[in-house]
Amino acid sequence: MINPNYKILIEYFSEKRRIVITTHRSPDGDALGSSVAIFEAFKNQGHEVCIIVPNSFPDYLNFIPNSNEVIIFDQDENKAIYEINKADTFFFLDFNDYCRIDLMESYILKNNGYKIMIDHHQSPSILANQVLSDTTICSTAELVYEFLNELDFNLSLNAAIALYTGIVTDSGSFKYNLVSSRTHLIISKLLSYNINHSEIHKNLYDNNSISRMKLLGRCLNSNFKIFQDFNTAIFYLTKKDLEDCEFKKGDTEGFVNMPLSLKGIVFSALFIEHLDGIKISFRSKSNFDVNKFSRNHFSGGGHKNAAGGKVDNISLEKTLEFFKTILDNYKNELNSST
Repeated sequence: MINPNYKILIEYFSEKRRIVITTHRSPDGDALGSSVAIFEAFKNQGHEVCIIVPNSFPDYLNFIPNSNEVIIFDQDENKAIYEINKADTFFFLDFNDYCRIDLMESYILKNNGYKIMIDHHQSPSILANQVLSDTTICSTAELVYEFLNELDFNLSLNAAIALYTGIVTDSGSFKYNLVSSRTHLIISKLLSYNINHSEIHKNLYDNNSISRMKLLGRCLNSNFKIFQDFNTAIFYLTKKDLEDCEFKKGDTEGFVNMPLSLKGIVFSALFIEHLDGIKISFRSKSNFDVNKFSRNHFSGGGHKNAAGGKVDNISLEKTLEFFKTILDNYKNELNSST
């Protein structure tokens, strides 16, 4: 674990700052929830604050307070660049490598402003002025809660809603291994703000679109492979599947977890063919390390049991063939993880 110097931070924020908060491309509940919580906390302290994300987030996250104020870089580049150029402080939330913010990287690197990174992923590469990093925590939202608590900032109702959303989504509704007693203590504190947790869960999980259900049907009926010898199962979706089902961002959220519900399966993957390449999600049970698997073969990374990767130079068919081929290298690990 890496902790920031809170004494320095308290002194630094005793002056009013121009703050830009950013997170990784395709923001999820943890990324957006953490960003909104920092936004709320520092705006309420009188700082000038904005959130800029590389690209859009799923519609089902629109219920998070202040999500309508987020600047989306690839939709409003001029406004985003203007805010980046005038900022003197940057918060990097839920990522630890500049490549995760796409085209924003070059503009932020030109700015010599004070940089604060809060993240829970492995192998950080960003050299920030202050870092809060803990890979044993299941969500960045938990770290943001601790960060704001150390600064003695009072949470608003909106910040509590945002943080609760971040923790629920990145913990798999509290089922992942990294969920701890501290996770539940933080949730208890957030519930004391009288947030409507039932409504949050409805917005997250009872808000399916027709396109999502059609895509799930494709996965279950035809785009589903089981590799019994390796205790592995995958879903895949082609560009045509996305077009036929009228795919929208967020439609495939959680699909990768479904094969893990099968008895004996310890490793699952979801391959989605987009116009700019193939996005891959990996999940595992027990000791099989998908972070290492993804870093070794698919230019990705993440956590031990949840990671992502990408391919942009070969077809989906060839990617699936390659995936099956490299499973041979992990047969012993996959069979010992059951």
